[in-house]
Amino acid sequence: MNKKMKSLVLGATLLVALPMLGGCGNNNIGYVDSMKVANSTEKGLAITKEINAKDKELQAKVAAADEASRQQVIQQARQEFTAFSNAKASEYRQYQEQQINELVKEKKLDVIIEKGAVVGGGTDVTDDLINKMGKASDADIKAAENEANAVASQEAQPQESAQ
Repeated sequence: MNKKMKSLVLGATLLVALPMLGGCGNNNIGYVDSMKVANSTEKGLAITKEINAKDKELQAKVAAADEASRQQVIQQARQEFTAFSNAKASEYRQYQEQQINELVKEKKLDVIIEKGAVVGGGTDVTDDLINKMGKASDADIKAAENEANAVASQEAQPQESAQ
């Protein structure tokens, strides 16, 4: 009789648990390509421009410094740039998180994760997020790409000449 009771309890538990387990597989997951969002939205491009402008400003300060104070100016410029870029990155993250939270509600998603974390399945909501955040014009995107390429080639030149 004891075995029969255990079997009944186990069977009843499984009957109650199966619908709950079945519901676990029905998660609605979205994913975004954060780099594409940052490089395709007005906010992302604006913040990138601000950071690049600050970098140029600080490079000019370093270049104008005399030899005696150069190391101190370099150190101050690095600290100022780090603080500025961290503040701008935080501003962008907060804005993006707000837009993601709204998109989760609109699309009735359970969660939105980074594209790189997805092995299979899920719904790509990158373009939806770009549109929600304000898609930059194609001309602005192209200009930002050209500027990034110019900066990358300038950074590569000193390394090539040093070798």
